[in-house]
Amino acid sequence: MASPEAEEPEMHHPEPSPEGGDAKKTPLPQSPPANTISKPKIPRTLIFATLYASISGLLFGYQMGITGGALHSLQSSMELTAAQSESISSLFFIGLMIASPFGGYACDRLGRRSSILYMDGLFLLAAFILTLAPNYKTILAGRFIAGCASGISLVAAVSYLTELASAEHHHSHRGALVSTVEASVSLGFLVSYLASYAFTVALESEDAWRLLFGAGTGFLAVIQWMGMRKMPESPEWLAE
Repeated sequence: MASPEAEEPEMHHPEPSPEGGDAKKTPLPQSPPANTISKPKIPRTLIFATLYASISGLLFGYQMGITGGALHSLQSSMELTAAQSESISSLFFIGLMIASPFGGYACDRLGRRSSILYMDGLFLLAAFILTLAPNYKTILAGRFIAGCASGISLVAAVSYLTELASAEHHHSHRGALVSTVEASVSLGFLVSYLASYAFTVALESEDAWRLLFGAGTGFLAVIQWMGMRKMPESPEWLAE
């Protein structure tokens, strides 16, 4: 009697993949960690433009803060009444209120950078009038001109930095650059208080108000004028 044949085990061969052959899986690209992504550096020209344009905020804060320190010597020098002293303080804000709505028109007509330069000229005119003011009405005129210059210069500085940062593709830094104008307003208050203490308390000069109103304003305006002359104009205004 013959022995039954041993059954051979079935061999299962792996089926080829539809793409043919055993394809190796390629790893998916991984994005770098968030903390390793570096922001683009701010160009040197944009940094200097921010510093010079921020002097508009510095001038604005200085003009508002300098009144309190200069009125004491002004009252004793000109023998002003309380009402006249209040008028000298308020004329700056009246000029600011009248000129500010025309800041946008001046920027569109003259250019952002050019508007700042022209307002520096008005600041110099106001400084000249206040330094040599012979009477009460002349002081009012100088304060009114300084208010007009501050109103337009602030609008032009903010527009200039916003458009310059956008043109340089530094949108991530735009808020920080524009906010320097607002921060400079607070710095202007500090500078005015320090100057008032130096000229009215330390030196005890009756004509300290001429230096505070005139020389301080003219000094800041000259620095901004000299710096802004070297800065480029806003590309968006040139494209209009």
